Amino acid sequence: MENILRTSALRSLYCNSIGVSCTDSAVRSGQWILCVIPADRTTAHASAVGGSARSSHRLSVSAPFVAIVPAGACVEVDDDDDPRGLVLTLNSARLRETARKGLGAGTGDIPCWFTAWDPFLREAGVMVSALHSGIRPDPVCLGAFADVISLHLASRYGRHADTHEAGTSLSQLKLSVVEHFIHEHISENIPIERLAALVYMSASHFAHAFKTATGLTPHFYLTTKRVRFAELMLLEGSLPLIAVAARAGFQTQQHFTAVFHQYAGCTPREFRLAHNRPTIR
Repeated sequence: MENILRTSALRSLYCNSIGVSCTDSAVRSGQWILCVIPADRTTAHASAVGGSARSSHRLSVSAPFVAIVPAGACVEVDDDDDPRGLVLTLNSARLRETARKGLGAGTGDIPCWFTAWDPFLREAGVMVSALHSGIRPDPVCLGAFADVISLHLASRYGRHADTHEAGTSLSQLKLSVVEHFIHEHISENIPIERLAALVYMSASHFAHAFKTATGLTPHFYLTTKRVRFAELMLLEGSLPLIAVAARAGFQTQQHFTAVFHQYAGCTPREFRLAHNRPTIR
């Protein structure tokens, strides 16, 4: 990937590689926000530059998540010689005006310093970066992207978006998002902070809201999903137990055996034997 993606001539939306500063001095005025979109297998780090200790911020974000931070933040990846991922720089004034026209007053104030699972912004970043390859970007097309991204940010993250649920409860739609993410990433380590980011909650609020909605703690729910997925593999195939453990998201076969026995009442080997499947060590 090129170290530098050519910067948009349009003064409301810029696109750069992570680790490459936007060249427009107006961006440093504070009327801008950054959408950090790390590439696969990349962790990006954003931190405040200068300021008081009270206002110091730092966060890390990995795919498939994105981060929203102020334009003054320093954004880097672990390997500075090969930046991976994109940074979209968006004019806050245009965002607020677009939100006001499209969604009504009070929806254009976007909080900063948070991460979220946002497939739309990831795809938008790829498309905007593609506009910079080969020929000079069309300002009209980039302006349209700026408006669409602004409306998306305002509707999903604006301070008055979904206020009746924010931080206190999980709607069925948000619960479905969490369940879908667990299904798609069952083989991975899924900390509660990652699930909370899907629905824009703190980990503590998410844990309370999830138990209220399902009657289960997030940890218990995730573990039962892993055990049930393992049961399906044990029933339907002849994978070695170590492979079953890995695909169900357990760190080791020993941990898999202990947890499976706790939840299913027997070891994975005993479960397979009981259902007349050949045992593979």
